[in-house]
This record gives sequence, structure tokens and C-alpha cells, in this order.
Amino acid sequence: MMTQVLRDKCLCCGKKSLNEIINLGDHSFADRFIPKNKKNLKDPVYPLIIDLCKRCKFIQSRVITSPKNRYIEVDYSYTSSNSEYSRSHWNKFAKFLSNQIKLKNKKIIEIGSNDGYLISILKKMGAEVVGVDASKFMVKICKKNKLNAVHSVFNFKESFNVKKKFGQADVVIANNVFNHSNDPNNFLKGVKNILKKNGLFIFEQPNFAVGVLSLKFDQIYHEHVSYFTSKNIKSILNQNKFNINYMSKNDYHGGSLRTIAIQKNSNLNKFNVNNLISRDRKKGIYKINFYRKMMKKIDQKKEILLKKIAYYKKQNYTVVGVGAAAKANTFLTYYGLNNMVIKFLTDSSKFKKGKLTPVTRIIIKDDQKIASYKKIACIILSWNISNLIIKKIKKLNKKAKFIFT
Repeated sequence: MMTQVLRDKCLCCGKKSLNEIINLGDHSFADRFIPKNKKNLKDPVYPLIIDLCKRCKFIQSRVITSPKNRYIEVDYSYTSSNSEYSRSHWNKFAKFLSNQIKLKNKKIIEIGSNDGYLISILKKMGAEVVGVDASKFMVKICKKNKLNAVHSVFNFKESFNVKKKFGQADVVIANNVFNHSNDPNNFLKGVKNILKKNGLFIFEQPNFAVGVLSLKFDQIYHEHVSYFTSKNIKSILNQNKFNINYMSKNDYHGGSLRTIAIQKNSNLNKFNVNNLISRDRKKGIYKINFYRKMMKKIDQKKEILLKKIAYYKKQNYTVVGVGAAAKANTFLTYYGLNNMVIKFLTDSSKFKKGKLTPVTRIIIKDDQKIASYKKIACIILSWNISNLIIKKIKKLNKKAKFIFT
């Protein structure tokens, strides 16, 4: 286990009123997929603990980890254009944005631009775009595709470099990256610095309320620092003199919240999120006892699944996992499913095939590998697209059995 630096103050209100709600044991970084030539590289491991602020109800990780360790030591493997499902979502996002404002000649900065898939669409729609990403590898992909991109772990200090190179933006996008910031207040200070007075700050995040109510704990990992609900989003934005202009739910990542934020001195309209907040509160997700019950249910599911795997192994089935997403690594580590139990994982990403999972050291192969087995049982790790996965596997191997998480 690595040296621990613990967070003792709430990331939102700054008060020392944190209470543990979830403890998943020791985990490495979920997006850390290891090339074979680095298989002996030791994975950093830290306790994966989530705290709830008693005062403002903000939900956050306890252990502080370094963004450089998370994104730079091993090349980041996730790409926005990885699947038809992802591409479709970001195509719709671009259309949504074009309905909000005219994109022609608008300056758009995407923080966490990844391989540049979204900004490439916005560029085709006439916007002037730049990507900002913590991964040098992803910035390299953007530049290869002739997209303007800079390598930066975004914060207030870094925002001055972005502003100097690009000026102030009409739109700042931070999809599935705002929750990665070790200091969300500082992040928002940076956004404010690069955003025009009437500019839009738009971001999507996994909806923590949906995850915990459906017992999907696997979107908890060290890269995710803040865990957003409608209430948490309103709190952190208000703390930094932003209002909500728009908020909606969608099905991406099994349930996400899309938010448009505006500066408090903006001339744009505010949006009332009190109904969303009230619905979440009635479910009890801001009470510690809710999480005690939740973890008991998760452990019961774990026991059932491990028995299913043992049954298939006894029947001489090869057990594999489908979908080498970051969340798969939280699941595999918590369930203790290593390369002695799982033969391999499959994934469609060319940046993941041939690599190994952190801690559990399971090899990642192409989906086609499933076709060559007479007796194979597939654990659906990318549960958010299980319908698509099942159709694909049935075409590859009609005899394949399915194990659901």
C-alpha cells in the first residue's frame, strides 16, 4: 500500500464534518491498464473510501491521489470514440449544444477532451475548438487528427495558460472530468477565468443517486473524487457563484446528469432543480444508515455471483469478462476475481487489447476470442450496455452462457 494522504475537509463547504459511508477496501487506479512489457510494474494501491459531509451532504473520496500518477505513469486507454454507443451519445450531445446556441465561430474549450471526438464534431459544425487533457497520449491523438489541444491537468493556475493561448470561451465543456478534480472549487475558479460573462459551462457526470439506488458501486474509483447528485451539483456551483441554467437526466454510464451552469452575473435564465433534489432526498441517500444497508445487499450479491462462477468452473466452463471499462476494475478487485478465476476480458478498444488489468492482472483480448470456445460463461462487466453486448456475443457464440453482475 502507498503512503496515504487523507482528505479531512469537505471539498465543497470546507468543514471538518466528514463521515464514512462506503469502504471498498484497497484498489489501484481503475483506468490503469498495463502494457505487457510493464507487467511487473507495481500498481499503487490505496483504500477506496467515500465520505459524506454531515453539513452540506457533499459526497467525496477520502484518500488524495496524484493526477500525474492517475493519468501519466501509464498511458490512458479510454477513448470517447471507443464504441458506436459512445459516438452516438456525443453526436447527440453536439446537436443538443447546437440547439442551445449558434455554434458558428463560437470559441469552445473542452476540458478532458480525450481523443477529441466531441470537439471534432463541434469543429465541423463551425465552432473554434481547443481540447485540454491530462493525458499526453490523448493530446497526441488529438494533434494527429489536426485538432488544437494542450496537455494540462486543469485548475485555476493552469487556466491562465489556456486563456493566454486561446482567450475566453463562449462554452467550456467538462464531461466526466469535473468529478476527477482534486479541488472542484479551484477547478470552477479556473472555469470562471476562461469563460465569457454570458458563457456556458456544460458538464455531464454519473448520477450517484442512480448508482447507489441500483447497487452499482463500480463507478466508485480513485479517479472519481466527487460523486455528484443534483443537490451536490447545486451546492458546489453556488459555492463558486454559478447558477444552474439547465439540468436533465440521461442514460449514459447507466445514468448521468447533464448540467449547464452560468455565472451569477450572467443575463441568462436560472433553472429550478428543487424537485430533483427533493426526489433524491426522499430515497434516503444522504443518511449514513442507507449505505450500511446498501453494502450488506452488495455483499449478498457478491456471494451469489461467486457461487455462480464456482458452478460454471466446476462444469468446465471458461469464465471470461466482457467490457474492460474502468468500472470493471473496481468490480473485479472488490470481488477478488483475478487471472486465476477469469481467463481473459474482452474489449473493442485497440488501446486496451493486449494490456492487463491493474492488481488482478487479467489479459484483455478481442471480442472475437469468445467464438473459439465450446463452453464459455461471460460476466457482463459493462452492464450499462448489456443488451448490445448480449446481441454481439450471441452472434459470436450461440452456446455462450451469461453471468450478470
